[in-house]
Amino acid sequence: MYERFFYLTEKPFHITPDPHFLYMSGSHAEAIDLLLYGIKEKKGFILLTGEVGTGKTTLCRALLGKLDKKTESALILNPIVSDHELLKTIISDFGITVDKDTVKEHLDKLNEFLLRIASNKGRALVIIDEAQNLSETTLEMVRLLSNLETEKDKLLQIVLVGQPELLGKLALPELRQLNQRIIVRCSLSPLPLADTPAYIQTRLFAAGGKGTVQFTQEAIAAIHYRSLGVPRMINIICDRAMTAAFVAEKRMVDERHVTDALAELEKEGYVPFIPDRLIPAYERYMPHIALSILVVGFVAGVIWGPPVFQKLKL
Repeated sequence: MYERFFYLTEKPFHITPDPHFLYMSGSHAEAIDLLLYGIKEKKGFILLTGEVGTGKTTLCRALLGKLDKKTESALILNPIVSDHELLKTIISDFGITVDKDTVKEHLDKLNEFLLRIASNKGRALVIIDEAQNLSETTLEMVRLLSNLETEKDKLLQIVLVGQPELLGKLALPELRQLNQRIIVRCSLSPLPLADTPAYIQTRLFAAGGKGTVQFTQEAIAAIHYRSLGVPRMINIICDRAMTAAFVAEKRMVDERHVTDALAELEKEGYVPFIPDRLIPAYERYMPHIALSILVVGFVAGVIWGPPVFQKLKL
């Protein structure tokens, strides 16, 4: 709606996982380096975790774009399937044909495929997104896939991508064999305030912007405060703030536009889920601190108040 007004070629703050708009924060750059290392060195299992909206899927798509032509890959985006269905999905993504619909047939054909790739000095990679939704039975199937190996190397590299809840699931006693096999681990963090201006400008530039739209420092601070640095939430707020600026026919997005955007989002029932672990400690405990101060003040008034008033009367 506002692209032409701001001289943009597309919307800069859509929430689809487009690697063209990926901003490499410190944690994102470290994560993709670790992922590439784990795949190149054939470490077997690799784990990537991060809060909702921190850019895990976008990073995975960017990762696929960095792989060489000898790396065959399969990206599983909907892992709410049974163990057999997951195996069939992987087989399908690799383009492998099977004669019988049995687990043994699928495993045999997958093993043949992986051995053929290894003989050509190639690699095979499976990325499973939203892995926190995998059942324990399906995760056990994932572990069995890692048994496809030669004497020296793992034939299949598996990247498990999920929310922090995945760490809790992997810590279960029944999944300890899988947990112990994960050699490379990395995580994505929300953006710090210092990165938020660069993040916004990166997306504007990727959308064709050449300085035709700016966000004031106050607007950026307000956006970061309400989003807690979570990229997806930054996108949602920025998109609405730009809409508010467009309606006001302003190419400078200021704090008033952000306030209007937040008011609209709240009116529509937009209540961002903010886990306690993302809230700074001083904000998390501020209500308790304030209550404690009031209680202490009241008690002090009851104990020392009367003697003080008596002295004043004297």
